[in-house]
Amino acid sequence: MKKFSLDQNSWIVALVASVAVAVVASYAFRYFTGDFMNNSSERVVAMFEKTRLACFGRFVISVPEDTVIIHGVAQLDGNFNVKRGKAKNIDEVTSSRLQEAEEEREYLSASQIKDLPLVGEVIDGLLPGQKLVFGARGSIGYTIHSYMPLGSDLFVLEVDDELNVKSRVQEMNRFASQLRLRRNSEIPGAPGFCVDGGVVDIQPEYENTAFGLHFKEFPDVRFSIRMRKNRDYLQESSSPSALRKSAKERASVIQLASFFARITTLREGRRQLNGWEGEEILTRRPEYKDDTDAHEFRFFSVGQRHDALHPLLDIRMDTGVRENARASVRPSLTDEAALVLWDKLLPTIRVRQPSDATPPNAPSSTVSLGSVMKSGDICPQSGWWECLEKRKIEGERRRFFKAGDKLSPVLADGGASLWNTLIGNTHQIATVEWKLLEYDPSSAFSVDTKSAGIPQADNDTKENDA
Repeated sequence: MKKFSLDQNSWIVALVASVAVAVVASYAFRYFTGDFMNNSSERVVAMFEKTRLACFGRFVISVPEDTVIIHGVAQLDGNFNVKRGKAKNIDEVTSSRLQEAEEEREYLSASQIKDLPLVGEVIDGLLPGQKLVFGARGSIGYTIHSYMPLGSDLFVLEVDDELNVKSRVQEMNRFASQLRLRRNSEIPGAPGFCVDGGVVDIQPEYENTAFGLHFKEFPDVRFSIRMRKNRDYLQESSSPSALRKSAKERASVIQLASFFARITTLREGRRQLNGWEGEEILTRRPEYKDDTDAHEFRFFSVGQRHDALHPLLDIRMDTGVRENARASVRPSLTDEAALVLWDKLLPTIRVRQPSDATPPNAPSSTVSLGSVMKSGDICPQSGWWECLEKRKIEGERRRFFKAGDKLSPVLADGGASLWNTLIGNTHQIATVEWKLLEYDPSSAFSVDTKSAGIPQADNDTKENDA
């Protein structure tokens, strides 16, 4: 039998090959465990070396500088959203909505049309260029779409099943008068509810908003926040412990108890979060069929009744997400790194304060306090301006305008058309003079510690600081 042997060169080749296989195996292992190149925990920490505040609703969160921010549709006594860059298309948008309203009208009987005569009508709103379109949702009442062009964006407020047209149109015009543009990187100093590209200073009965974060460093991670102002009812049944108990019972019924038993609980229990008393459960679910393993983190607080600053709070973080489908790819975070990211983000969620305001641009030497401009002029200086109109006007006389905004007209007593008078618009849009009072938006506020950080603008009390 011939004896098998390797010469010196062959041994070197074999050694190099074995080292290469080991390197590739290590590379693949570290890639598929989410710890490729650098430890993911260290990468998470590095993300937070540069952070910024992001504004949503009446709250802020501190996020890594390059975080992608997603605003969901807000509900502010109606569905509110923005069509970015679509202000120039308002005629096209309103025409499309009018066509839909005409189709809705065809489903109404003659008596129903008599009860809802405004279906298919469009009227001007308070804001320059604003249009209100009336439709019908069944025979219950009107739908009203308010289209508000500001800058290059088109903001839309929609209400359903509305019969009290007079008061609702007044409310929607008031909404438009309190809406202003906001850069997504800007934190307002004035009160208001932050939405995508804007902020509106209103106190609706019902508030609901959703907000999400995507991270360039970890594209499979999704962090989301949902907040809803409670009324009389607190949603106790949506707590993680209640849902987990229900899921466990269902898993037993459909013979998935073994899968449920393999879920790893990383942390669980009660947690205080900047005024919220809540419940936290952080888990890693196992692979199942086509689903990969993935993290499912959640914090939930029922909040308090009728308190916009203590709403229901539902915070979630998922890993392994691809194209909004969970458990689709292997997580890029280890358990340790997922906990680090969660604990870096969660404690920074809080009520927005006047001191959070984005620093204003330095005052231009050519724009002095007391300078007077007219409605329609481009605001030359961010700050607080006072309306000099002598007649009674709708809304506050002191208003904050940002440099580059158009100084707005106001709704003043008298001169309304017969049609507007019939539907409750007893004012007219008036071009007025505005006088610059203050440069710094935060200087108009002081914090009342007895009101939990709720700001006061001179002697004009606001209910909320955000």
